[in-house]
Amino acid sequence: MKTRSLTEGAMLSAITVLLTIIGEYIGLPALIVPVPLTLLVYRHGIRLGIIMSVASALIASLVAGHVLSGVTIIIWGFLGIALGMALREKFSFAKTMIVGIGANLVITALNVFFYSLLFGKNMFEELLEMMLMSVEQAMSVGQSLGLTEEMLVQYERMLEIYPLFFRWGLPALLLLSAVVMTYINLAVTRLVLKRMGDQIPWIAPFSEWRVPSYCSFGLILGVLLSSAQGLVPQFVYIIGFNLMLLFFPMYLVIGLSIVWHFFNSKQVGKFVRILFVIFLFTFSPLSLIVTMLGVLDAGFDFRKLRTDRE
Repeated sequence: MKTRSLTEGAMLSAITVLLTIIGEYIGLPALIVPVPLTLLVYRHGIRLGIIMSVASALIASLVAGHVLSGVTIIIWGFLGIALGMALREKFSFAKTMIVGIGANLVITALNVFFYSLLFGKNMFEELLEMMLMSVEQAMSVGQSLGLTEEMLVQYERMLEIYPLFFRWGLPALLLLSAVVMTYINLAVTRLVLKRMGDQIPWIAPFSEWRVPSYCSFGLILGVLLSSAQGLVPQFVYIIGFNLMLLFFPMYLVIGLSIVWHFFNSKQVGKFVRILFVIFLFTFSPLSLIVTMLGVLDAGFDFRKLRTDRE
């Protein structure tokens, strides 16, 4: 191997170890651990990527004093190698996202397997218990601080909704998580490569995001089926529930993209934009309006994107 490849590989390997250990100590998930490996595979090929992945796992295990750090690197290295090879093969942004989403789902399965192997427990059940415990603690603290009755009711709703999401909406939640994780890693990889004078295929600017018009039927079907609990078989209700969990956030993002387009055209200031985003995620009626705006865009083409392309 060339000296430059080995030097760059050693540097990226050290960064991988550092990110993994820091993430463990501050309690953050391995959000961008695959990025150094993605860069390495993209620039120097899969062989060096695999070698440095194994080396990073061994070093991390020695530094941390346990094998969990090394296992984390090996598992998340699968995503780094997959994205690196997709970028190296000049895949389009959409194809690269599909590769990353598939790799993320494999990683989730590996995490569940190793967690069960090491601790003898279900990882998702443990996560749900932790979330419920944190809500109960926040609720008790809120009661001692004299929170309003409305805030306490919201906490009680969270205690009811979380088990429902984990029991019936886990497939949609895992898919959404895979999409977000893949996008974050690609965005960070693109930022680093851009600084190095390299470009990779990317998506259109946020104000121009859109989805095929037929996707709106997925949201409508999800709403109808999830609203028919007791009238349809349970598996049909679960399908509708997952469809709603998938398509509602998607059209919320598309609706926000439409709003952002008009913010740009009217040159709205940052303060108003930040205020709007805060209200969007704290005021449910506004979220519903923005989501419906995204759905209606399939028919009305508010930004005239189809007209511009034609």
